[in-house]
Amino acid sequence: MPLGDFEREVLRLLASRRSPDSYVAGATVLHQRPDSPRSSEDVDIFHDEETAVAVAAEADLGTLQESGYTVEVGKPQPGFVRAFIRRGAQQTKVEWVCDSAFRFFPVEPDLELGWRLNFWDAATNKLLAFAARMKLRDYLDVMYLHERHLHVGALAWAAAGKDPGMNAEWIIDWGGRQARLKGQDASQLRLSEPIDFPALRHRWNQAADEALALIERLPVTERGCLYLNADGKPICPDPAAPGFARLTRHYGQVKGAWPRIVEESPTPAATAG
Repeated sequence: MPLGDFEREVLRLLASRRSPDSYVAGATVLHQRPDSPRSSEDVDIFHDEETAVAVAAEADLGTLQESGYTVEVGKPQPGFVRAFIRRGAQQTKVEWVCDSAFRFFPVEPDLELGWRLNFWDAATNKLLAFAARMKLRDYLDVMYLHERHLHVGALAWAAAGKDPGMNAEWIIDWGGRQARLKGQDASQLRLSEPIDFPALRHRWNQAADEALALIERLPVTERGCLYLNADGKPICPDPAAPGFARLTRHYGQVKGAWPRIVEESPTPAATAG
């Protein structure tokens, strides 16, 4: 289920104002894709520096007001501005936020959003949110990532590299403990299909068991990396597989970086004959 129509409308209007220093992030990035289980109900715009938040928010809000939207701005805080954007009966929430510049990949240009956080950074951020707060939407998003994109064990392993106070085991354990599956919470979400709560809990328990088993087998010295295949795509590693040593270990850094994938030259024996 892609982004809501009203969110897309607002994002298109603000896209020209986005840049590598003011980019769309959060669940908006995850739910651009048509196979997502829910539509995001708000928009997060990240900035690497606190001073950029107020400047970007003021410019964006001016653009919205000039375009006929009603804007209700909450009390600004250092590095944070929240506003409710309305037109008729439609409403969304936009938050301008200062966030760490430490990430796996650089931010990327996007035809729809202007500039956005890389999908894998949004995914690992979601794992950290999952471990830190009690939200049904995080539970659904993590299961979506696990079942459609990358095993939750590999995501938790990488996410731990973004927070020195966390490790992959804690992310899985705390996330599972925090999760509360409540019907009334689901009624507040825009879902592509109803939730089967017992089935969801069973799927999570299985995923968590697999994740902890994987984490136990991975080298502690490599904690915090994404494992990339020869095409530079994150995959779930198998430490017992012959090709495990050839996977690229991709770590986060300030502003992120594209991995340098080095193809091995064939040995003389391989080219003979």
